[in-house]
Amino acid sequence: MAVHDPITLASLFDGIGGFPYAASFYGIRSLWASEIVPECVSVTRRHFPDMVHMGDITQLHGGTLPPVDIVTFGSPCQGLSVSGQRRGLADKRSGLFLEAIRIMDEMREATHGEYPKIALFENVPGALSSAGGLDYQVVLQSFTKAQIPMPPSGKWANAGMVRGGGVDLAWCVYDAQHFGTAQRRRRLFLVCDFAGECAGEILFVPKSLRGYFEAGGAPKQGLTAFAESGVDAAGGEIASLNSRLAEPLCMGTSQANASILAGQSPTLTCAHGQVPILVHPQIAGTLCASGAGLSRPAGMKSETDFCVTSVEFCESGSADNQNSGRIRFCLRRLSPLEAERLMGFPDFWTEYGHDGRSISETKRYSMLGNSVCTPCVAYIMQGIQQVLQRRN
Repeated sequence: MAVHDPITLASLFDGIGGFPYAASFYGIRSLWASEIVPECVSVTRRHFPDMVHMGDITQLHGGTLPPVDIVTFGSPCQGLSVSGQRRGLADKRSGLFLEAIRIMDEMREATHGEYPKIALFENVPGALSSAGGLDYQVVLQSFTKAQIPMPPSGKWANAGMVRGGGVDLAWCVYDAQHFGTAQRRRRLFLVCDFAGECAGEILFVPKSLRGYFEAGGAPKQGLTAFAESGVDAAGGEIASLNSRLAEPLCMGTSQANASILAGQSPTLTCAHGQVPILVHPQIAGTLCASGAGLSRPAGMKSETDFCVTSVEFCESGSADNQNSGRIRFCLRRLSPLEAERLMGFPDFWTEYGHDGRSISETKRYSMLGNSVCTPCVAYIMQGIQQVLQRRN
């Protein structure tokens, strides 16, 4: 690849284009994708009209696909999730992981080991403990083509590195709340460097995401809730949160009925008769891919009840006398727009497809719950871009 050539990417199990979206801010060009859900394909065709859709991964051959520098994939997690039946890679959905490995092996064979240069894999943290850790051993051995022993403790750590078969591999569990989003969402990210020893650098070396705003324009059009001063390190503190969840979203007849107490930033202002309604921003639980598409607060076992945005109802009094009257709290569901913001997508990313047809709220919740949290991916993509540019 010449110095001036763009870095290229292919997205397997593409969903709504979370990997291509995060990559786009660093000049990485997404050439093709594999996805079978029609609504997901329609959404990504709207946002990435030049990205070719190849169809079902089981029907593809990596040797005949356009070679790319980066292959990304978040294969189905149902068999690995602690909330499922824990069938692991034996589950036909989670077992599709091996199809992604096959695609990359075929591409590397056809290009004499030149492509892909980097693989990025995302999944639930349960992948580390599935089948007593044996499934993750298979994952590591599938990438490295080497025998990887189980740790002496019998458990895989939340972060680690292995080298074998001429490749460098590192993994880490990221929590989205440490990357500027108002959501607790822990996900495993694995980077495999086929051509060097930079996987650990990509995942572990602190880097600023300040350049995101330069690439994406105003913060309102960029990744949700990044601090303008950047993230000091993976899992580090956010210096000054510029959260889009702190912007008012008007619902009802008049925003004038909303009042804001000192120190409170509303996510939702809504006319409720003449009663002011205040919303206290909190860190939401993990956004799930259930039919209701709700956010589960920490400690809740069900995925189908509430989000954690609390609403304060002043049952009497006025905006001028906010301390009068009784106060009660309730929990409400997230809107699809708020779900998009929690996942780091621009507003209305999933509202309709490339043909202009509206997508149902149920499907939007499901697609977002199954997607990647884009700020976490952007952090990794910046590291990949830096490594590949340096090599060129």
